[in-house]
Amino acid sequence: MSKAPKYHVNPIKSGASPQFREGRVKSLPDFLMIDLKRIKPFHNAVRYGYAVGRVRVLETQMINSQRVERLIEADFENALYILDEITMGEYLRGASSAKEIDRGLTRYLRGVYSSIAQALPVDSMLMEFFVCRYDFHNLKAILKAMMEGGEPEGLLGGLGAIEVDLLRKGASDPVALPSPYKETVQEFAVGVESPQLLDTLVDKNYLSHRLFLARREGSPFIIDFARAAIDLANLKQVLRGRLLSKDKGFMEESLVQGGFVPVGRLLDLYGDPVEVMIKKLESNIYYSRLLAMTESVDEAVRLTDFDRKSDDQLMEMVSATKRISVGAEPIFAYLRAGENEVLMVRMILIAKLNNIPPASIERMLRTLYIE
Repeated sequence: MSKAPKYHVNPIKSGASPQFREGRVKSLPDFLMIDLKRIKPFHNAVRYGYAVGRVRVLETQMINSQRVERLIEADFENALYILDEITMGEYLRGASSAKEIDRGLTRYLRGVYSSIAQALPVDSMLMEFFVCRYDFHNLKAILKAMMEGGEPEGLLGGLGAIEVDLLRKGASDPVALPSPYKETVQEFAVGVESPQLLDTLVDKNYLSHRLFLARREGSPFIIDFARAAIDLANLKQVLRGRLLSKDKGFMEESLVQGGFVPVGRLLDLYGDPVEVMIKKLESNIYYSRLLAMTESVDEAVRLTDFDRKSDDQLMEMVSATKRISVGAEPIFAYLRAGENEVLMVRMILIAKLNNIPPASIERMLRTLYIE
């Protein structure tokens, strides 16, 4: 019997950045190559079959590139009319302000999470992987309010797994919270003295918790996604640290363990001049996009652009799972794409309210899951 071929899917399209064209990056490292054969043993049609079936139906209501083009060219009222062609539009009818847009999109996203959660096995880690972001966000807002005095701002009720009232209680009595939120509050109480340090603490615990959840779920792809997200977050910290002239000790406390790129390597390079640092990093696929941003003289602009490019890189990884028909991966891809879709629609509608021209809107948008 002949040996089955080993198929790989490249999650980064060739030519996605100037470095591919210039030959600086020859190929993807193994850890970013999605090995379909490697993922196959984790597929379980019985375990995730019902949820995948529901996702395939819901995908028909997702926004594709043609609809995005129509939204970009339309005025605000016509954009709402276009969105009314899909389920999301039901939640945005009559919206006329940024607050109403946010309220409608939050209700829509809550419905997406609820629909998928009902179809998942009880021991699945997928939903917590996504909604823990809102729990960490709310906890951060509550702790920041305690630090500065006043009421928390920007709370996102109904999206996380932990009620806001419980998080409020846990901010003063951490034993009331589950891990890792309990440990986050305990660390905060020990020595966090500024909002910036609080941001660092919460973000580190959030990224580490997602990696823990990915490992519990057991999907190699989701583990790789969580590790890649850590790397990209660390890269952003390096950019921010250089912009704010932070010392190496601050960076050591800010970077998250668990990514593919060792924290020690980033720290070793941190003190180098920008040109030397870039030269040493250009062989790494993550930095191919960072290199493209170094042409800008405005570091603040590069930092903002890095968020979009990071999201695009992660979405391209997710898009590579389209060949996987069953298992956790199609559900993960749908949830990630749904969050990306909500972000994109919000950007477009807010831009319309502020009379931003179509060409400028197009430059702000992220990569779509459904082309």
